[in-house]
Amino acid sequence: MTNKDPPENSDNEDETDQSIDGLHSDQANNEMSRLRLETISVTISQQTIIEITNYSIEAKPKEAIGLLSGIEVRSKEIMISKGIYVTQGDEYSVSFSDEDFQVFDQLSGPEFCVGWWHSHPGYGLFLSQTDITTHVYSFQLVQPLSVALVVDPNDVSEDGIAKYKFFQVVGNSQSDIFQYREIASYLDIS
Repeated sequence: MTNKDPPENSDNEDETDQSIDGLHSDQANNEMSRLRLETISVTISQQTIIEITNYSIEAKPKEAIGLLSGIEVRSKEIMISKGIYVTQGDEYSVSFSDEDFQVFDQLSGPEFCVGWWHSHPGYGLFLSQTDITTHVYSFQLVQPLSVALVVDPNDVSEDGIAKYKFFQVVGNSQSDIFQYREIASYLDIS
């Protein structure tokens, strides 16, 4: 999912608010005009982020990828209960197959696909243009509350948790510029 080269940053640029030239088709413009940054917060269980960290460490130096399931506990407040490991790619990219999404056919009750996760082993917490495209077309257009989680298995704390960030994408069809933004996240240690 990731192009290994992180976006270029200038000293005046906030690393959590990156502009990336978007897709240049009428279809993309029509669909992206529907994307707005949702003001949401995400809580992830300590056990889930440790499992994602472990999957990512095992895959190093390759990228790992998976899906996130959870529930909306209150309006625009997501609780992530599972990080489902799907596959690993190479050192520079990884991708989903159609079969990977079939795991969500087994979910029941209020649980749904709340997004996806992938690792960036040693090269930063950001969304590449490929990541943005994946997030928009596979997740956020389908479920506007979807989030993208990026973890760095090369930067793990003593309690076994990799450095991580959650993101969403916003698009403006008029300017054809798309941005990702870090969203608020909380760790549930209960």
